[in-house]
Amino acid sequence: MEVGKLRNETDLASVSMALPALPPAEPLNESDADAFFAAELNKLSMKERDDVLQDIHGVSDVMNENPEFVKRSTAGLLVELEKIPNESKMPYLLALEQNPNYVQDEKFLLMFLRADRFNEAAAAARLVSFFESKLELFGKDKLGRDILISDLTEEDRVCLESGYGQILSGRDRAGRAIFCLMPMCSSIKVIESKLRAIFMVFMFALQDVETQKRGIVGLVYNIGAGKSTDREAVWKAAKIVSILPVRFTGIHYCYDDEKIRLLFGLAMFVFNKNARIRCRLHFGTPMECIYTLMTFGIPSETLPVSASGDLRLEAHHEYISKMRKSEMARKRSCIILPGKYDVLLGRGKPLQKHNGNLNYHYVIEGFHSNYEQASKLEKTKLAKHIVEQIQGQGGRFLKQDETGCWVEIDDETARTKVSHTFRNHRIAARTALKKAAVAQEVCANVAPVPTDHRRRNFAFGATGMQLAQPAFDSKRRRVEDSRGIGDR
Repeated sequence: MEVGKLRNETDLASVSMALPALPPAEPLNESDADAFFAAELNKLSMKERDDVLQDIHGVSDVMNENPEFVKRSTAGLLVELEKIPNESKMPYLLALEQNPNYVQDEKFLLMFLRADRFNEAAAAARLVSFFESKLELFGKDKLGRDILISDLTEEDRVCLESGYGQILSGRDRAGRAIFCLMPMCSSIKVIESKLRAIFMVFMFALQDVETQKRGIVGLVYNIGAGKSTDREAVWKAAKIVSILPVRFTGIHYCYDDEKIRLLFGLAMFVFNKNARIRCRLHFGTPMECIYTLMTFGIPSETLPVSASGDLRLEAHHEYISKMRKSEMARKRSCIILPGKYDVLLGRGKPLQKHNGNLNYHYVIEGFHSNYEQASKLEKTKLAKHIVEQIQGQGGRFLKQDETGCWVEIDDETARTKVSHTFRNHRIAARTALKKAAVAQEVCANVAPVPTDHRRRNFAFGATGMQLAQPAFDSKRRRVEDSRGIGDR
């Protein structure tokens, strides 16, 4: 097979309508896939190679977005949409007719701009493809609004809850969300149900701005019993994730059978170039693949599979529960997965161990002495400065609502929280000093430890220090003296 016939080399954007509905009848061979991947890597400049490596290993920076730049880019996106011929964007025009407030909402358009690093032409092509796929999956009447769980069929909901596609409970070391595709989790054979489940999981996760900005790490876990060999399912799943407003910063394919390696090669042809060159393949047992993923900044404790290969779906079921509660509340501002530097308000050890909370208390500790010596007005200014410092790191102050979703609090409430934290630190410091003084006093009153030459004559018993060794020695001598020579 000639690779050029399958994929346009220009590859400005991922446009689903440019790809056939089904995978090519002639199977790919390994040499073609490897040659195509190597050719794309060879075309990269040194800076592009560094960008790829930084993204894959989770050390890349978040793109700076100032209001003027965002406004200009949004306007540019609308201009690019106008350039696309009407006959090539009919589903988009239909959605625009149904609900222009939804389609042209700045927050909605920003998702597509962030997915393509503010490449306005690529974002416009992705947006048009998005509505085309949405029409195919959910029908005409749902184009102009968000898709709800209640819109799904029974098979769709079973597939959604099965864990076939899921956002993991933790982020990677760069603070990015992780999407995991696990073919063995679903017994549903209808491909469209699987695609709708993927669509729902992604779009719910993308309600979080932090996830949009940092991108998502993709993980395909195709190991063990139930692993997929369905070429059509792989092709269509790759198509649907390619048109969603997602920027993949890395895609990892874990497999344990060389016969299915080319399935991922098939998916790579569907991905746009930026996603394709960030793909990595990992062959091995569950334990070997987990250790390999850890080297890319993916924590093992967040993975829905153990080192022995057992599935762990509790976190996914909690995620689906949050989806349902959020849908009932109709909250678009719901934050499902807090960011790396977010400060989580509440009690309990899991919150205390959150990276953002540890960072927050480290910042507070650094200003503790200044705060104690400051006047009331200076304390207010200092609290404001700390809020701004946390926000400058990309953090937010979040609290959980009654639905279990994290919502951002306003700056005034955050400053009050900072003041309370300083007070708690002061109380904790005083308590620690009191405990230290008591401990020092106890140590001062404790009898000195016997020296080596005295310790031979003492032993510790249940009732304390007792004179033991001399009594034992004299008793032994009396027993020995009472025996004859033959008894010894």
